[in-house]
Amino acid sequence: MITDQLSEMMLRSGRIGIRELEKALAVQEGTGRLLTDILVEEGLTSPVDIALTFSDLLNIPYLELGEDFLMQREEYTLIPEAVARRFCLIPLQKENDVSITIVMKNPLDMDAVDTVRTLTSLEIHKAVGTEERILAVIDKCYKEEAYLEETLQDIVDLEGEERSLEYDGVAGDVDQLLVRANDAPVVRFVNLLLMEAVRDGASDIHFEPGEKTCGVRLRVDGMLHPVTPPPKSLFPAIVTRIKILAEMDIAERRLPLDGRFKFKFSGRVVDVRVSSLPQVFGEKVVLRILDKQNLMLDVDEIGFEGQILKRLKEILAMPNGIMLLTGPTGSGKTTTLYAALNRLKSPAKNIQTVEDPVEYLVEGVNQMTIRPKIGLDFAQSLRHILRQDPDAVMIGEIRDYETAEIAMRASLTGHLVLSTLHTNDATSAFNRLRDIGIKTYLTSATIRMVIAQRLVRMICENCKAEYHPDDDELSLVTPLHPEAVDWSFYHGAGCNRCHNRGFKGRQAIFEVLEVTPLIRKLIHDEVDDLTFRSTAIENGMETLADNGFSRVRQGVTTLEEVVNVCQMD
Repeated sequence: MITDQLSEMMLRSGRIGIRELEKALAVQEGTGRLLTDILVEEGLTSPVDIALTFSDLLNIPYLELGEDFLMQREEYTLIPEAVARRFCLIPLQKENDVSITIVMKNPLDMDAVDTVRTLTSLEIHKAVGTEERILAVIDKCYKEEAYLEETLQDIVDLEGEERSLEYDGVAGDVDQLLVRANDAPVVRFVNLLLMEAVRDGASDIHFEPGEKTCGVRLRVDGMLHPVTPPPKSLFPAIVTRIKILAEMDIAERRLPLDGRFKFKFSGRVVDVRVSSLPQVFGEKVVLRILDKQNLMLDVDEIGFEGQILKRLKEILAMPNGIMLLTGPTGSGKTTTLYAALNRLKSPAKNIQTVEDPVEYLVEGVNQMTIRPKIGLDFAQSLRHILRQDPDAVMIGEIRDYETAEIAMRASLTGHLVLSTLHTNDATSAFNRLRDIGIKTYLTSATIRMVIAQRLVRMICENCKAEYHPDDDELSLVTPLHPEAVDWSFYHGAGCNRCHNRGFKGRQAIFEVLEVTPLIRKLIHDEVDDLTFRSTAIENGMETLADNGFSRVRQGVTTLEEVVNVCQMD
């Protein structure tokens, strides 16, 4: 029998001794209980040891299911909670509507396998986990699902109620609005949206008032997607609830306001920045979700490759110089800067940032926010920072001559400076600095590297499929790469895991320009943008588009996605 094989394998692996096994067998003979349960309850071995033995014996994976583990909603709705608890199992992964993987405490339980197969009509693949962790996941996920269903029901029940407070652009009945903002359905709806946003990896939540309805949209992977909105009658109370959380003035609805708050989700703290803006039919509110779990703090994982990654690390190890990141808002510049800071930080270094505002806190780095209303802008902050003996300084953005000049002087006096600049590509950064008044001798002497970047959506691995683009699509890449007709192209067919979008997650693509002697001469000669760019490309600079096309060849993203975010040279 396989239980005898299990006992023998545990003995051979040293996970139990012969005396412990004999003791457990004696108890089993008198009770008829499962041998594995007896071994754990008598303290003769651990649940992990049993799970590992099952894994070795049946050649199935063992999964630890850590504290942060969460099932996807489409997974745990496949199996009722009662079935999951009865057999101590959870559904883990559904593959193309053909098969499903279940994590089980006892992978020998054929009743459990047959029950799941009947419920799902899918082929079953097994994995093994410990009872404690499986039950913890069941408690977390099924409890959350029941809570969300109850919350949605509360909102729907209120739909027909006539309790609207019309927006008139003035304070109105603040007391009544305050009471309604603390009603259970309003509190639950806001909590629901925050929970959904973090779970789906959204970067923003948009609350948008209309004349007869209101809209709610989540920005996921850079694209806005509508979700089920609340009743129009609840919209003022929901906005007030958000303003209370963010410590904003709930009586002021005529002026734009800003605030922020934090909340806990699955044991981690998520920071939220709030902005309100008066519209014709009410206040539009946007919540920026700053989830540190989504922040990659390692330059090795961001997307840099080969020689570029090597040179980036070498420049970050230099005692002075400037590294600039360029690109539009939302192109991932902040993430790259924080990854660089994480590599720089050390007990031997004093690293200081000045940001607008501080988005993520990095342990071991000194961070400050500018306050223009009291005269503390980037330039003023930099003057004081340089008196604090920093080794490296990160400036959120270079916006004007004064900030740029201080950054250049700081680099010349032995500081490493990291910052961002709003230009469309790497080569335009030098003319942009010249336009704001920086002398070319300062620029060429201080800047070591300029990195332009964009974010492209990644193809969902769960529904990734090969396809052949039509001639119109191919014409976008063949002028630069005639060999593209022989490439393999992929796209996302759409599945539950990516909400039928075909994409899940984003990755950065880069255009990296290192300041070599040739580039330094071009800066001194103040050549025009076109000449500068063509010379840089001729001398080996990979453009954003070419870097994007390399991700297409790797099957990471689609041709259309790269073309949408890059300008074609």
